Amino acid sequence: MPNMKVFSFFLFSLFLFSLGWSQGSPNDKTSSKNLVLKLRLEGAITPSSLELLSDALEQAEKRGAKALIVAMDTPGGLMISMDLMIRKVLASPVPVITYISPSGAACGSAGVFILYSSHLAAMTPVSNIGSATPVQVGGSETEDEKENKSSSQEIPEKAGVDDKVNLKRKLINHAVAQIKSLAENYGRDAVFAEKSITHAENITAKDALKQKVVEIIAESDTDLLKQANGRKVKMSVGYVTLELDNVVIETIETDFRQNFLKLVTNPNIAYILMMIGMLGIIAEIQYPGSVFPGVAGAICLILGLYSMSTLSLSYAGIGLVMVGLVCFVLEVSIISYGLLSIAGIISIVMGSLMLANSGDQIAKLSLSVVLFTSFGMAAILTFISYKAVQALRLKPNSGDDYLKKLVGKAETDINQNSGSIFINGEIWSAHTDGETITKGSSVSVESRTGLNLKVKKI
Repeated sequence: MPNMKVFSFFLFSLFLFSLGWSQGSPNDKTSSKNLVLKLRLEGAITPSSLELLSDALEQAEKRGAKALIVAMDTPGGLMISMDLMIRKVLASPVPVITYISPSGAACGSAGVFILYSSHLAAMTPVSNIGSATPVQVGGSETEDEKENKSSSQEIPEKAGVDDKVNLKRKLINHAVAQIKSLAENYGRDAVFAEKSITHAENITAKDALKQKVVEIIAESDTDLLKQANGRKVKMSVGYVTLELDNVVIETIETDFRQNFLKLVTNPNIAYILMMIGMLGIIAEIQYPGSVFPGVAGAICLILGLYSMSTLSLSYAGIGLVMVGLVCFVLEVSIISYGLLSIAGIISIVMGSLMLANSGDQIAKLSLSVVLFTSFGMAAILTFISYKAVQALRLKPNSGDDYLKKLVGKAETDINQNSGSIFINGEIWSAHTDGETITKGSSVSVESRTGLNLKVKKI
């Protein structure tokens, strides 16, 4: 049976690997002379978005694609991922057409920078762009900071003693310089680019075309390529004329691995994974030998911490959650009469609330998810701790002390040299201290030597 389980697990793993490989190996397709690839980027800009774009650019280059359409609908995201994506686009040998679509799509924050870095920018008629002000994330505000918010709306002109104000100034001025340089590189409107950061300005597609923020307004992919055909775009190697007549558009499908990475970088999923991981490790420590809770818990905890590290969330909150884990682990070895468990619950709940209060609207934990998960986990951990303490208080049901409390029955006549008894569902060799016990008599155990019991008649 163990061999069969191992074999079944091997087959299942092979199936998943084959599934991921078959979905994730479009590079093996034959190249086409009239091919345009299309990548969909939806939701927050995260490390997963960076990987999707990198793979798409690599595939477009290998297959000799005429262009790569990046259909984008994003509220923004992480600046680190955004910066790397911009560098990828600027260095791409394949023209990148960023297209804010479908109808009703928006391009905000980090998305604005990515659009400004693309070789050709387009929007659907019913879409908008702007609100690119960088937001400082990673911690919660104090009451004083909230009260003084109204007095710090303007960008400070010069550095002062307040590090938070200096950081705000650095972030905004860096963002302004970055997006203005991108605008100047492609001849796009630098005034709106700056206002989208300093005043969080947002405009419609019609205004974006009028102000030369984008070059095209297109109803569909086909309309986009028709208008883009014959245009000259600035590349890293110089100006290139787009030849997009009679091309075939092929949408890049994400594979199992990319979908998985996108899933775990969701802040709510990352938090739930971390909680499940803690629960599994605590269960393994309190019930050693279970194996599965410990292994599954370690995997979930590592995935959760990895995802948390890619998000702009409060490190203090994560630290408090880890302190809660330590408290529940110590409860097993230290007699605290439940105080450590209570401290662990408080630490986990407070840390979770801090996590929910950190980040921005793009990478933010749902308060309802945090409350439900943290209180649910606290209840489960309390139950586990209670059952563990209850198990420690149980009287032993094995060993010499346990045998001495049982009543056995003589299977044969017993003397000081030989005999046998039936006790606790087993037959033992037995002897007496000199008396003779007849078969069928009730006996009790006085001591044990190896597999031989010294008994007396009851």
